[in-house]
Amino acid sequence: MIQTVKQGRISHTQLFLGNEGVGALPLAVAYSQFINCANPTDDDSCGVCPSCVKIQKLVHPDLHFTVPTVAIEKKKLTNDFISEWRSAFIENPYIGELQWLLKLDDEGKKQGNITAEECRDIFKKVGLKSFEAKYKTVIIWMAEYLSKEGNILLKLLEEPPVGTLLILVAQDSDKVLPTILSRTQTLKIPRLKDEEITQELIQKFQLNKQDAETISRVSEGNLSLAINLVNTGRSDYFELFLSWMRLCFNSRKDIVNLTAWVESCVKSGREFLKSFIAYSEHMLRALFIYRYGNKQLLRLSEQEADFVNKFSPFIHANNLPDLTNAFNETAFHIERNADLKITFLNLSLYIGTQLKKSE
Repeated sequence: MIQTVKQGRISHTQLFLGNEGVGALPLAVAYSQFINCANPTDDDSCGVCPSCVKIQKLVHPDLHFTVPTVAIEKKKLTNDFISEWRSAFIENPYIGELQWLLKLDDEGKKQGNITAEECRDIFKKVGLKSFEAKYKTVIIWMAEYLSKEGNILLKLLEEPPVGTLLILVAQDSDKVLPTILSRTQTLKIPRLKDEEITQELIQKFQLNKQDAETISRVSEGNLSLAINLVNTGRSDYFELFLSWMRLCFNSRKDIVNLTAWVESCVKSGREFLKSFIAYSEHMLRALFIYRYGNKQLLRLSEQEADFVNKFSPFIHANNLPDLTNAFNETAFHIERNADLKITFLNLSLYIGTQLKKSE
């Protein structure tokens, strides 16, 4: 990326593709900052010139954003929520989709969207004359939300005005319109290393090394999830998962206690449930590796390793694919505002039936 800037080969339309929490969004902002820096070094922007300072605070007049929003009274476009967006990004540049939408609607009942009106507003942004930047930049975050309305942008993506940089940020290329993909230069962002996340948690949250390593291991390269695990203020994921599996296994005999567990768990909110599902998927992967892979690849605490050893007979080829799909679907429904109690109780009962399957 640095070489493209130095050699003057900046592609006018780019797609930064990376899983949640790997930093595709802050990288897009940093790229714009480097391009427009008045005194860049060999490998970074200076960080202190007026352009850099404005971009870091997201107040540069030539830096524009398009993000998923929800309709609240007369507010529905990104520009209507720009103050909230700046605050959310500065607080956590690795912010996830659900975290952003919950800042707009704390009850989590409204679905985010990038509307046709929002797409037309992008034309207005790129039509403005640059105030001071070398490149006027428009960052479209969560490009997956550009459904059929995204076709409005095709001509713009193919041939934007001179001195305009369009950066789309997405997590799943399969959910981005093929007509949009074909008009972008894709840059794939790799997952963060565990060591990088560990150091960030120690420096930012003053965690001890053991807790930081545990969280980084569970987060699977997702710094957004790691931060969320810290912010939930809970460290009992393993104990919670252990009690959940026991209740699921005995769900037919102990439906009352299972229902009570679900009711207690969902009170912690969507963000906690999303992180707990992520931890549960981490344990499911560990069980898979224990049964069918190289045990040396396991990254578990002593308690987790003991649980995996004892619980592994109940996870096998006849139920593992279905359980994996069930966890993924539950995570999807949590983000899409499903009723938490019904969703989690349904998953719990389904897990119970799958654990009773014979190998």
